[in-house]
Amino acid sequence: MASPRRYRHDPERTGLARSFAAWAARQGLAVQALSAEQRVVLEAVRRFLAWSGSGTLFTRLAFLMLLHLGLRFPRRIVQAVLGRSITDKSVWRALTPRDALARLRAPDRRAEAGARRSKLTVAHVGPIARFLTAHPHTTMVELHRWLTTGPLALPITRRRLYPALRRLGLDALLLPWGQRKKGALPASPGPSTPGPSC
Repeated sequence: MASPRRYRHDPERTGLARSFAAWAARQGLAVQALSAEQRVVLEAVRRFLAWSGSGTLFTRLAFLMLLHLGLRFPRRIVQAVLGRSITDKSVWRALTPRDALARLRAPDRRAEAGARRSKLTVAHVGPIARFLTAHPHTTMVELHRWLTTGPLALPITRRRLYPALRRLGLDALLLPWGQRKKGALPASPGPSTPGPSC
């Protein structure tokens, strides 16, 4: 049986590192601080994900591999290669192989969470302002119901609604409701009774 051919110098090493540097430059990423070994690994992962597509399983598998190579890749560059944000490195690193296997196969909840965190934009200012102007005593519950089940059909949680309204300057239209909820609406003063004349 023929032994595998051995090279004194890996002919692919320089090519992979150079390919990754070119890709990073197109993405606006600074990779001067990366070693050749880091660049080679990241380029290999990038090519693997280009072949496999953006499937959750392959992305998680690549992330798990990068975590356990001991090369300490910069977070920003890893996020660019994986095409996703990284907020759970410590959780993944602490998993046992058995737990990691279960995590790899778990359904992806990120898309659902993103939908629940849907943001109001300036395009929604007009419709919301018209609705609140036409219904000046609308409560947050009623406004949330109109936003989620009405013509706009926005998948936004009630907890995130008021901060979004405040960011767009629409919270001022809800002040009368806020005052009523806190019991801060002053009672309308009755007719003043003149004091006795001297």
